[in-house]
Amino acid sequence: MNKVPLSLFALFLFVACNSGTESPVPSSHDIDSALAVKTTIPGEPDATRMLVGVFGGVLPCADCKGIKTELTLYQDVANADNNSYTLIETYLGVDAGDTSFTSKGKWDVLKGIKDDSEASVFFLNYDKPDESRYFLKKSDSAIVMLDKDQNIIPSALNYTLHKQ
Repeated sequence: MNKVPLSLFALFLFVACNSGTESPVPSSHDIDSALAVKTTIPGEPDATRMLVGVFGGVLPCADCKGIKTELTLYQDVANADNNSYTLIETYLGVDAGDTSFTSKGKWDVLKGIKDDSEASVFFLNYDKPDESRYFLKKSDSAIVMLDKDQNIIPSALNYTLHKQ
């Protein structure tokens, strides 16, 4: 009489021990195709992030020859609140010589702008409204800087950064 319950218990134990657990980190098939490179950020031990891309170019400048700009975006696979960026801006041809500024912070993606409700916008410093910056994803290989109100800057000058 005890053989049936004991055998059911053994079967239950076998199934419980062999069932796999799902990883909290999405597989590479769950990540946007643009997020192809895993990397570890220096200074952040064991922080595995996905490199979204490095975008660069020379943006217009009112009182210099241009602003050489390099924007690196990292996505935290486990927690979007930890998406990070590094922005290096070098002011070219100023009296004191080329001057570089590096800023770091958080970023997120917004959906839609005034003229395109389906547009994707990289929103830098969403947690610091006074320092917010916006870049419209024009294609997989180019982003365009927007003004502080998320509008395309009406100018013949080039505000595009290209994926490197």
